[in-house]
Amino acid sequence: MKKQLAILVVLLFSIVLDKAGSYVGFQVIASDKSTFCLDKITPTITPPELVGMSSEKLALIDSIAKDGIKKKAYPGCQVLIMKDGKTIYDNSFGTFTYDGSQKVKSTTIYDLASLSKTSGTLLAVMKLYDDGKIQLDEKASHYLTFLRGTNKENITIKELLFHESGLPGSLLFYRLAIEKNNTPPFLLAAKDSVHFVQLRSTTLKYKNSLVSKIPMNEFTIQVSDSIFLHQSFHTAAMQKIVEAPLSAKTYLYSCINFILLKEIVETINGMPMDLYLEKEFYQPMKLTNTSYLPLRYHSKEEIAPTMKNDFLRNGIIQGYVNDAAAAFLGGISGNAGLFSTAHDVAIIHQMLLNNGELDGRRYLSEPTCKLFTTITSISGRRGLGFDKPVPSKPTNNPCCNSAPSTVFGHTGYTGTCCWVDPTNKLIYVFLSNRTYPSDADNKLARMGIRTKIQEVIYRSIK
Repeated sequence: MKKQLAILVVLLFSIVLDKAGSYVGFQVIASDKSTFCLDKITPTITPPELVGMSSEKLALIDSIAKDGIKKKAYPGCQVLIMKDGKTIYDNSFGTFTYDGSQKVKSTTIYDLASLSKTSGTLLAVMKLYDDGKIQLDEKASHYLTFLRGTNKENITIKELLFHESGLPGSLLFYRLAIEKNNTPPFLLAAKDSVHFVQLRSTTLKYKNSLVSKIPMNEFTIQVSDSIFLHQSFHTAAMQKIVEAPLSAKTYLYSCINFILLKEIVETINGMPMDLYLEKEFYQPMKLTNTSYLPLRYHSKEEIAPTMKNDFLRNGIIQGYVNDAAAAFLGGISGNAGLFSTAHDVAIIHQMLLNNGELDGRRYLSEPTCKLFTTITSISGRRGLGFDKPVPSKPTNNPCCNSAPSTVFGHTGYTGTCCWVDPTNKLIYVFLSNRTYPSDADNKLARMGIRTKIQEVIYRSIK
C-alpha cells in the first residue's frame, strides 16, 4: 500500500493543523486530486478548486451560519459539503445553548428528527426490498396483523413511502398515558400539521398503571430519565393508529406512515430495527456517532439538547428524541429517533449517491438505489420515502431554486437536512438544534438559512 501511495502521489506535503492551531498530522495531495492524512486524527478537507468549486464563494456560508446564531435561529450548527466523494467544506458554529460555553464540534451529536427517515428506516426498507422480502405493492396488513379487518387493511407499502396512505399527519400517543381530564389545553397545530408548539407549562398527571418513575420488570419503555412506560403501551399506540380517521389517498406528509414501516421492518426481521441497521449499515460503515438511544453509547455532554422546558418530560431534552411520538414509542421509531453528526449523515448518503456501494463494500443493489431515489409519485411531491425539490411551487420548495430535479433527501423538525445531487455528485448536510430552548418560533425556516446555504453551494460550482 505504501509503495502504491508513493507512485500515486505528487510529493507535496503540508502540515495539518486543527482550528486551534494544534498539529494533527501531514496531508498528502495525490495525483488523482484526493487527499490522504498520514495521521487520521481529523478528516482531511479537499480544496474546492480541485473539484471545480470556488472556495471564495463557499466562504459566504460562514456568514450565513453565523447570522443565524446572531439572530437566534439556532444556538449552533454543523455544515458539511461533499463533492465527487471528497469533503470540501466541514465547519461547526456556535454553542450547545445560547447561554452556554460548550462549543459545537464536528463530533457533536444531533437529533436528526425526520432526517431519521432517510438515514435509518428507509435504509432498512430498501435492504428488505433488495433481498426480495417486501414488494412495494404489498399491503402493510400482510405483515401487520393489527391492521387486518380495519379500514387500513388495503394500505400498501408504496402508499406509506409516498405519504399517500390517507393516514393523519401525527397522533398524540402520550395522551394514552395521561389521566383523564388532565390533557393539556394549550396545544395548537403548527404550520406543518404534524408537530405542536407549547404555549405555557403545566404539570401532567400520568396513569400509575402505565407510567413509572423508575425501570421495573414490566415498565421497560424509556421516555426520559424518570418516565418508563408499561410494555403494553406499544400495543395501545398501534391500536390508536387503527382507530385513527382515514382520509382520501392524496398526498399528506405523515409520520404515522414511517412508524408503520418500522413495524414492518421488525416483523420481517424478528429483531429491533436499530440492531438491524447497526448490523447492516452503521457498524460496517464505522459510523460510531450514529445510533438510536445515543445515551447507551455517549454522555449527554456529547449531544446537543433540543428543548429546555418540555411539558411532557418536565425539563431539558438531551440525549432523548425530541419528537413526542417517537419518544413514547421508546425512542426507536420509524419517523424519528436517530442521532448523528454531519459527517456520518454524509457518509450514509454518499453510499446512496454511489448507488449502494461504499469503500469497496456493497450495501444495496444499484437497481434498488436508482428506483428509490429517482421515482416520483403522481402528485409530484415525494419520492419513495425521499423528499424532492418542488421548483414549480417556490413557497413549498424545500430546496433552493438552483437545485436540479434529480436531488433527493430530507429535512428534520429540529433544524436538519441532507440533500443529495446525483447530477453534480454533491452532498449537503446541515444539522442544528433550532428547537432549543423552544420550538415556538421557527426562525431557521423563516430566514431560509438552509436553502440560502444550498444556493451558495451551487453558485460556487465553476
